Amino acid sequence: MTQKLYGNNLVFCKGRFISGPDSRSCLMSLLMVLIPSIVWQVVPGVFFAVESSVIVPLIGAVLQLGSLAFMLATAFTDPGIMPRAKDFSEHHDKKAKVFRTKEPPRYHELVLRSHPFKLKYCTTCNIYRPPRCTHCSVCENCVERFDHHCPWLGNCIGKRNYWLFYLFVTFTGSLNVFVLATSISHLVMLCQTFQDSLGLGSGDAFLRAMKEQPLSAVLVVYSTGIVWFTGGLCAYHNYLVGTNQSTYEQIKGVYTNGNNPFDRGVIGNYVDILLSRVRPRYFNPYTGRLLWPRPQLAGSRVPRRPSLTLPKSPETKVADSGMPRDRASPQSPKGQQPDFGQSAEARDGERPSDLPGPRGGAQMEQVTERQGGQQPSATQRRQAEIMEMMPATQPRIETPKPVPQPQPKNHQPLPSPGEQNPPTLEVDQSVIHLSESDGDPGRGGQAL
Repeated sequence: MTQKLYGNNLVFCKGRFISGPDSRSCLMSLLMVLIPSIVWQVVPGVFFAVESSVIVPLIGAVLQLGSLAFMLATAFTDPGIMPRAKDFSEHHDKKAKVFRTKEPPRYHELVLRSHPFKLKYCTTCNIYRPPRCTHCSVCENCVERFDHHCPWLGNCIGKRNYWLFYLFVTFTGSLNVFVLATSISHLVMLCQTFQDSLGLGSGDAFLRAMKEQPLSAVLVVYSTGIVWFTGGLCAYHNYLVGTNQSTYEQIKGVYTNGNNPFDRGVIGNYVDILLSRVRPRYFNPYTGRLLWPRPQLAGSRVPRRPSLTLPKSPETKVADSGMPRDRASPQSPKGQQPDFGQSAEARDGERPSDLPGPRGGAQMEQVTERQGGQQPSATQRRQAEIMEMMPATQPRIETPKPVPQPQPKNHQPLPSPGEQNPPTLEVDQSVIHLSESDGDPGRGGQAL
């Protein structure tokens, strides 16, 4: 499983440490720093501790430990390897009941910070590589913000370990210059001693000092040979950090015209690259489980928001003004169904009528009077709140009363369904009177 997920990278200690396939080169680089450091502590370090000050060997020890620590941390840290996806031929279309036979599009275009990008589809990792992500041909993995594959450390340098690599280069370059300067100072001080004590010339005294302390002379030659590489590498990566470029982008000339959308100025680039928080790894290479972003718990469901339906009450008339209704919160105590007719104060145990403001004002008093002094129900309180929240200038839509239409002459109305006895017609000369047998004085006779 680890070979499939992490390509050619080597996994140690159940995924805690990850290195490239050429990890032997890291051991060689480790010896190239460790052996000269030990020699320096034995010869020039002891000399300066006795003749000058203990601070000099302490500074050398800090630089040596820092260089070794950041070297190992860079070599065995996940550089930002992107998780792989399934091969396109393994994707099954459930509707068509067939496997995919065509590859996805080679490129996918997007615009980031007003700068167009082409996301290239990686046929090895089966993903669209995000911006600044490149596939390493040595490790056979896509690395986020790929800088380069370091042959001295045997690992890729990417988003997650670039700050470690920068500190390693800085400490190593400083250590190289420090060893060179102190070794030369050691030989010069010995020459001065031989000139004063033996009366030798400068040339003879220098040869005598080299014979007396040959290890210091070896350190001078060794440091002079590599100081150009370590010092130049340190200066080069300071330039890359200041311009917010990677080694890959600078060699390819991606931002030669100064159109780098990631450039935030010198200080902003240093903060963005070296002081920003490093994200966790995407997944554990030993188990293959995602670590970040954390997957949603199995079986967890997002509760649906039910629609709020207010029942009509005979005591109050709520005009449908078309205003949007508030949705109740879907969260409710366990074993208790939420009452969507209640207001927020009523659900929290407070009475809206006791609160100041328009929410517990005249509408509550009207409902209370109509009920004979009894406290209104939750539904009535909610309806009264809606009435108070309506703007005063907005007209309330009432049910229109039927307007009596003029009837033609000699029109005989149909009997009402609720009437027991049909009306009778009594003709008195030229006037027609309509009377009912129930004796209702309010509905006596109507002249047409």
